[in-house]
Amino acid sequence: MIAYPNCPLCASGTAIHQSNTRLAEITFMALGGGREIGANSFYYGVDGHGILIDAGLHPEKTGWAAFPSIESLAGNPVDHFLITHAHTDHLGAVPFVRQSFPDVPIYATSETIALAKIMLSNSASLLPKQHTQDVIDALPNYTILALPETLDKMQPLELGTSKELEGTGVKVTYYPSGHILGAAGVLIEHDGVKIFHTGDTSLHPQRLIGGAQLPEGPIDVLVSESTNGVVDAYLTHSRERELERLVGTINDTLAAEGSVLIPVFALGKLQEMLSMIGDAMRDGKIPKVPIYTGGMGRKISEVYDQFLTSRSRTNDVDKTSDIEQSELPRRDGLFDAKYFKEPSIVLAASGMMQDGTASYLLAQRWLRHAHFAICFVGYTDPRTPGYTVSHAEPNTRIRFGSMKRDVPVRCKIERFRFSAHARREELLEIVRRLQPKHVVLTHGDEKAIAAFGELILATFPEMIVSAPEVGKWYRLN
Repeated sequence: MIAYPNCPLCASGTAIHQSNTRLAEITFMALGGGREIGANSFYYGVDGHGILIDAGLHPEKTGWAAFPSIESLAGNPVDHFLITHAHTDHLGAVPFVRQSFPDVPIYATSETIALAKIMLSNSASLLPKQHTQDVIDALPNYTILALPETLDKMQPLELGTSKELEGTGVKVTYYPSGHILGAAGVLIEHDGVKIFHTGDTSLHPQRLIGGAQLPEGPIDVLVSESTNGVVDAYLTHSRERELERLVGTINDTLAAEGSVLIPVFALGKLQEMLSMIGDAMRDGKIPKVPIYTGGMGRKISEVYDQFLTSRSRTNDVDKTSDIEQSELPRRDGLFDAKYFKEPSIVLAASGMMQDGTASYLLAQRWLRHAHFAICFVGYTDPRTPGYTVSHAEPNTRIRFGSMKRDVPVRCKIERFRFSAHARREELLEIVRRLQPKHVVLTHGDEKAIAAFGELILATFPEMIVSAPEVGKWYRLN
């Protein structure tokens, strides 16, 4: 249980925050992403009108638990639907939501719409592998024939622009949130009340994606992600220092005639790591060896190159296609490729080594080679194979995912953090800049949310801090 001393919710035990001043009634419900990361979806009720932000799939759950709790909205309207960015835990359940609200207009940046064509097709192809047939039979909007209808419903709302949502008296504005290409934070304004929904955000710039931009404060309510709410030793390192460490590990491995496996997410992390490694090769910091990429990640890289002038980007010249890349073989050819015979760098999905992905399969062979290395460059959930591998001790044996046998740990394993999420200090800086009366913490596990909530109260004791549970109503004003 998360409890904050000056939170009316915690003090009263009720799920509705009361207000002494009559303003427009604004209610809130987390349909997913409350005290967890996954199936992120958030509902705002504004004087009888409904605004939904995001609809994601939970990567670690199966069955209906992997989808947003749409049934909790029974009897409540959804008039407008906004997408913050194209990661599956924010986008993947959009076709599912449309089964309940088929005519609702959907808004997203042009970059997100372009990425959604790739990401939703991928989600549709994975669903039969992750869920029972009765669930699949109840998801008609995920078929190849039905997906285009969902994509056709998406209307562009560009970064830095505003829109009056028809029939609601609500104005929304998209702000660049950092994180990945096209990602947005959302400012909601109605009847003098200002609410800022950060989405996934990062104040610090990455290699290709710039830092977040914020509206002017003060605002009334901040609904903030809390991914990095706990102090993490890896997050105390600068990106520059982490890159130095990574370059050192790569050089040591290549000098020993070994190859380096870097598990990456196809959207965002692949493009960032490819660009940083490409820079290091160009500058002579890493020997020129083959870089292997493939699959969905290459299609996403094409979208990154298509939007060079996006307000998300750090510059309008760096194209991933300018970096020489070798094609990562499909599953049946993964173990016959040259990277087992000559020094190479392999960027393979998924970042958490989900069962059956290229990085998961390659790791089982990689671990056996003492002169090879696996470099993890982001967070790994404790429930995933990636966590098991990334925390494996040398000269032990491990089993992960659906493996039937143990595998020896002989290769070098290193962990680095090139986070696309705001560090704890950056999250606090967002609170400092916007000076909200009320902070609502989402998109973090209970430990991260509790730690960050306590930090906010210690720094700004006059603020209200809430940690909503999925499926419960809250009054924001």
